[in-house]
Amino acid sequence: SVGDLILHVFSQAIPCNVTGVWRNELGSVLDIEAVGSELRGCYQSAVETAPGVTGPEHQAKLLGVTSNRGLQTSVAFSVLWEAGSCSSWVGQCFQLPDGMRVLKTLWMMRSVASCPADNWKSTRMGEDTFVFIS
Repeated sequence: SVGDLILHVFSQAIPCNVTGVWRNELGSVLDIEAVGSELRGCYQSAVETAPGVTGPEHQAKLLGVTSNRGLQTSVAFSVLWEAGSCSSWVGQCFQLPDGMRVLKTLWMMRSVASCPADNWKSTRMGEDTFVFIS
């Protein structure tokens, strides 16, 4: 039955450790440490919407939260960029049967608007898949 199939899939859930270094499909690097339910670390961006907006080192401090209460590990984290924009990710860490870990996220970036009329173009959204590298 469908119910038995769902129970089988959920029984295969493996806790996923988010501490470590991760790389996404654009080459950005996420270096995070989970301490209890808190995430701290650094985000090194491989891309920026305009020269210099991510700062001279293209990196920012990361703060967030994580939970292992469900069948998989959920995460939410944010960074504040040098030029005042901010980005946030929310997603889930998956420990695959082959031992590989992936972090599937959706992100939202808010750029600084110079006036209320420019508000419409100040928010971008997308998705990232981070792969554990060390």
